[in-house]
Amino acid sequence: MHPNTPKRLERFAETHRQVGAICHAGNWMESHLEIAVSELAGTDDLSATQGDRASALITKLKELLNEGVVADDAVESGLRNLLSRISAAMSTRDQIVHSTWLYTNQTKPGHITGLRWRKRGEQRQDWSADQLEQVREDLEALADELSSAAWNATRPPNEWI
Repeated sequence: MHPNTPKRLERFAETHRQVGAICHAGNWMESHLEIAVSELAGTDDLSATQGDRASALITKLKELLNEGVVADDAVESGLRNLLSRISAAMSTRDQIVHSTWLYTNQTKPGHITGLRWRKRGEQRQDWSADQLEQVREDLEALADELSSAAWNATRPPNEWI
């Protein structure tokens, strides 16, 4: 066995742990998006959105906002901004979880290359462990922010969390 093989395997294992954590955070986000749709629609029935992807849930939330379910303009604007940030974070999540992970001669030291094939061509990016961890942290923080924002959007200010 080549002397570098155990180190490479250890780095691959850590990358896969981080990618798994990002997958989990993305699923957690989709759960919060489903709950937000329920909150804004004023229903406890989650069956209408069950299994929908984040992009479809974000579209439903924007449609609800267009219907005027939020009375306060500042709260609505904040929700729209939040949905944009969530959309960007989920796009990054998609890029990561749909990549093949490899080391090439061009991979930057301390990084791993994520390679994704799309209709428009190959997408390649070098990711550090810190960058991958930041994506997970961002998804979790945005899910927490959405949870309180959706609650607050449908209640009077004295009931906000």
